[in-house]
Amino acid sequence: MRLFLVGRGRMGQLLATLAQEKGYTLTGQVSRVENIDWESLPADVVIDFSHASQVEAVVRGALHSGKALVTGTTGWENKQEALIAWAKSLPAPRWLFASNFARGIRLMETLLHALKETFSTYPDWEGVLVETHHRHKVDFPSGTAKHLHTFFPALKAIHSVRVGEVVGEHRILLSGPYETVEIIHRAYDRRVFAEGALWAASWLLRQGRYVGPLP
Repeated sequence: MRLFLVGRGRMGQLLATLAQEKGYTLTGQVSRVENIDWESLPADVVIDFSHASQVEAVVRGALHSGKALVTGTTGWENKQEALIAWAKSLPAPRWLFASNFARGIRLMETLLHALKETFSTYPDWEGVLVETHHRHKVDFPSGTAKHLHTFFPALKAIHSVRVGEVVGEHRILLSGPYETVEIIHRAYDRRVFAEGALWAASWLLRQGRYVGPLP
């Protein structure tokens, strides 16, 4: 698998290291995409962990040139509907996006989906989500928090905390009279996100056509 990486931040650096450890071919890595010739790019898959301001350019460039694309960048929700519609108009697009590639988040989604109907019968209970990330994270609430909210719309609020070097924590509190239930996902190492993104890239290459979130 030939990879081209967009983004040289901590995730980009980790992806480059891990890809080489796994024996993949890293054909290039950039911070900015203004001068990329997408048609001649020697890559099977582009993985983007850069900045929301670049997402549209990366999506249009990579998909129009026939490259598969994994988007891990967050904060571009306002463009998502239009970009998905455009991508689906292409003959054979392969584009997978996620706000969080950790497998534990998939488990959290499953739990919330299963709880949703039962929780609606608890009128004296309420739920909130508290997400905590490192102080360098710009967007808030996190893309993962917004995504989890779609699985559990009964949440009355999302609270964001930016402190220190916390990799990522999403805590859901469901509270009723005299009792509270908590569901927590903690990422202890960014490697879980890089592992997930590389798995997604490999999976996407095996698809003839796909536009959507992490399956």
